[in-house]
Amino acid sequence: MAFLLLNTLVVALFFVSPSLNMGMLLRIALVGAVVSIPLWKWHGLNVLRTWRNPPTSSFTRHDDPATGGYLFDVQPARAARMPALPLFAIGVFLLLNALLVGTRSSGGFAGLFIVALVFIGVGCTFVLPGARDRKPARISVSPQGVQSGDVSIEMKAVTDVYVAHEGLVVDPDPLMPGPNGVPIASMAGRHMGRRQSKRGYTVMIREDGMSAASILAGGLTEDCATALVTDIKKALHDQSQPKEAESKGSKSIDP
Repeated sequence: MAFLLLNTLVVALFFVSPSLNMGMLLRIALVGAVVSIPLWKWHGLNVLRTWRNPPTSSFTRHDDPATGGYLFDVQPARAARMPALPLFAIGVFLLLNALLVGTRSSGGFAGLFIVALVFIGVGCTFVLPGARDRKPARISVSPQGVQSGDVSIEMKAVTDVYVAHEGLVVDPDPLMPGPNGVPIASMAGRHMGRRQSKRGYTVMIREDGMSAASILAGGLTEDCATALVTDIKKALHDQSQPKEAESKGSKSIDP
């Protein structure tokens, strides 16, 4: 959607400004694609929306008078900013310079554009893992079941609530180059894609009869995710008690 809007703007500028030629419009479209694809296609907007969050996630639980259950308001941890921030800054600087140089030389634009693409691409590998689930969540646990965003599961159908890590590994080895540390050649590969590992835990819920679990909240630190699962399980137990008591009471009545 954002890319379509950008192209619409580019076409409008072409008709409004006579100084813009087709080559310049193509260069603007390429730059716009480099910026918009990570933001909208790869969920980079979630990273920006949580940019000012603390480095640790948190949640609060309070009663929900509307359902007679509990509400959990979950705030994810912000994405680790380094070393992605300087990489993005350099990439954007190069993109702007590419547009300026492109007015005089197509070859100069291509060179700067490719280098900027490398910087932005490497930055994305650091900051975007787990970005899809890095957003605030509100989880409702009531006698009717569990609800969070698009997830809605009846109480009797909940089979498990647990912490997952989405394949990201917290590596305990020291990131120190040299004979007694991590080889320099493997440092980038070890660090890229795992920069968010300590802030990439998710709370999952599985429905009876379904092999795949659903995500209740993501972008969490390990201690917060563990505590959230514990409290959700307690809430599920509390909400199921009245129904169990009523069913036992109804069975004990002999007409």
